[in-house]
Amino acid sequence: MAEPFTFGIPLIARDAASNWPLVEALLSLTIRSVAAQTDPSFRVVIAGHDRPAFAPIDPRITFIAADWPAESVRADNLDSGRKKHLISQHILAEGGGLLMFLDSDDWIDRRLVEAARTMIPSEALGGYIADGFISDIRANRAVRLPDKHIFDGDFQRLCGSSIVARLVPKAPDALRRNPHAVLHEHYRWPETAQERGGEAVPLPVNGAYVINSSVNHSEVHGPFSSWRRSLSSAVGEAGFPMSDEFLSEFGLRAQDVAQTVGRHLRGLQMG
Repeated sequence: MAEPFTFGIPLIARDAASNWPLVEALLSLTIRSVAAQTDPSFRVVIAGHDRPAFAPIDPRITFIAADWPAESVRADNLDSGRKKHLISQHILAEGGGLLMFLDSDDWIDRRLVEAARTMIPSEALGGYIADGFISDIRANRAVRLPDKHIFDGDFQRLCGSSIVARLVPKAPDALRRNPHAVLHEHYRWPETAQERGGEAVPLPVNGAYVINSSVNHSEVHGPFSSWRRSLSSAVGEAGFPMSDEFLSEFGLRAQDVAQTVGRHLRGLQMG
């Protein structure tokens, strides 16, 4: 039997979101991207205060309601952290397996689940995505990383949605039980795993760090928000157009993205 694989999505509360219809629209793209996996044996667990409205409803998707009051978004993104913990506890209670956290505006390589199951050894803590792109959803342009003029580093150095960890409910060691809870910094995940006596392997897939959506926490509230927002002009100048061929790697079409931009993003200004 294949090792269980879960995508976990902590979802901002409607009352805390600056534009809830946009959040739902971007999440719909994320779900469309996830649903295109070459290995369809996976599940999605969304933790939030408000159940999102998107179609079609997939039986592989579970919604878990947060049981604390919705609050304004903080710089440390505590709400997201609590929802990730809620998801992790759910996965551990269900028997564990591979878990990858996503933001609600992420795009996922169609080969991700297949690669994780194939490439992550049974004794490893997990895997990470070292290759990928910065994708400006509003300008419809992308840049491959590393880029010495924009970001001269591997994908996991920039994007938190790059880590797949193995959760083992009965492991006596907290690191083995839930690596996500111990190895916090995605930008040092492989190094920190090694320092603690574990192994994290690079996965032969690409990531997509979606920018300029106006709702991503790191662009709006994070400690490097100003720098991250400035990526947009650099990608706009140096990037290539996101064609159907490019987007198909992430289970999307240019039309899907254009419709979301047209309905919700065009005319919005980044803070």
